[in-house]
Amino acid sequence: MVIDLGVPQDQDEVEVAPRRWSARQRRAVGAVLGIAALLGTVGAAAPVRSPLVSVTIQATAADDVLVANDALYLMRPSRGVIRAGLRTITRYRLADATTPEWEAAIYTAGPVRAASLVDGVLMAMAMAEGPGIETIAIRPDTGREVWRRSGWYHSTGLGHGLLQDQSPGRWQRVFGVDLATGDVRWSLEYPVDDTVLVDRGRFVHWDRSGMAELHDADTGSLLATAHLPFDAQSSAQIVGDLLLIPAADGRRAVVAYGMDRLDRRWQADIDMRSEYVSGECGDALCVGAVDGGGIRLVDAATGRTRWSAPGWGYAFRVGPRLLAYGPGQTTNPNAALLDPADGRVVGDLGEWNASVPADDGRMLGIRESSTRALVARLDPVAADAEVLGLLADVFQCQPGPVAVVCRRAGGSIGVWYPRRRL
Repeated sequence: MVIDLGVPQDQDEVEVAPRRWSARQRRAVGAVLGIAALLGTVGAAAPVRSPLVSVTIQATAADDVLVANDALYLMRPSRGVIRAGLRTITRYRLADATTPEWEAAIYTAGPVRAASLVDGVLMAMAMAEGPGIETIAIRPDTGREVWRRSGWYHSTGLGHGLLQDQSPGRWQRVFGVDLATGDVRWSLEYPVDDTVLVDRGRFVHWDRSGMAELHDADTGSLLATAHLPFDAQSSAQIVGDLLLIPAADGRRAVVAYGMDRLDRRWQADIDMRSEYVSGECGDALCVGAVDGGGIRLVDAATGRTRWSAPGWGYAFRVGPRLLAYGPGQTTNPNAALLDPADGRVVGDLGEWNASVPADDGRMLGIRESSTRALVARLDPVAADAEVLGLLADVFQCQPGPVAVVCRRAGGSIGVWYPRRRL
């Protein structure tokens, strides 16, 4: 299925192309226009309401903006200002961003690198002295700082978190905290050169001899040990319930180990140097070439390739389909829906940068060209795209599940959301 949006694909600028009408349609439109002209002598016609509602947030070009799900965070000064000082984080709820929910002023040694809302607590990660990273917990209802600790935050269990502190020194520290208070629940220390990988409720530590330990990230308790191939330069990765380690013999392959007992599961021809592995494709792994040379679906239980599809660079599960991206005719990627059973294209959405799905599964998409952008509502289940409007004098657009955020000329921030909510 191909979705025709009436937008020219061979022009640099985004314009809605005029539709070619039949003679019968032209006569009908002429009659309607004639009636409208007569009515115009009686009274003005009712204004046409745009499908998009627009909100402007005052900001400067030096301010940073971060869109995370249903929130927009405005950070002053920008991440380009590296000196120590007072920094402000302002949170707006999307879609309606007319009034800030709160504003927090925090002193940091360097710029704020990330912010996310976790179990009702805003976790801000900022550069610390050393250099290093510190995590600052902020109450989202008041903007008040609750606690801060050295280390990068990882989400684990409800109300709990894990921090990984790799500040310069001979040791690195991994410890669990209570999100509400910042109290340390457990703590472990390892040599700074040891490898520690954290993913959701588990983390793996292994030393230079290859002895690996699997821990519960919520309690710190030891779950399993095993001797695994170790290479400090290797790109080991946790994907879903698997630990993937490049083969020790130098071949372009990975060995998968279970994240419950560190037992060997399978080996497959995956080159971690030129391919990525994603666990966002349902019950299988998506393996894609970094250069966009195609994707393949690998069975997570056996490591066997189910199918491969050339021309796509990235994919993830959306409802019953896979949403795949590949090179487009312009600077925007081409989006299509693939059947997860065999990889065939079942719906071509066109060239869009799409958001993550909203609660009902639909998404917002942006198609940028120079200083203009089309906004559309994308339905991955029906393989349908509905153009909502054309934005002018915008750049650096970010599609969110409920709103689109763009920079305007002069540095202010524009927020657009459908008048008829998703």
